[in-house]
Amino acid sequence: MEAFSQNNVFGGVVSDVGFFTIPIWTGLLLMVIVIVMLVFAIDMTYSIQTMDRFDDPKAKNLEINTM
Repeated sequence: MEAFSQNNVFGGVVSDVGFFTIPIWTGLLLMVIVIVMLVFAIDMTYSIQTMDRFDDPKAKNLEINTM
């Protein structure tokens, strides 16, 4: 259909393009993958545990002077 009919009045426009095109689907898919990777990295960061097996509570603490 054309945008204008015979008497220069707007008519209905039919678009064959869907709402979700290939670039939109690709962007959504990549965004989901990046968010999953970010959540996985944050979860792994929170699960880090420090080794305190060799700490001696009676020993002097380690001091590092920066100035």
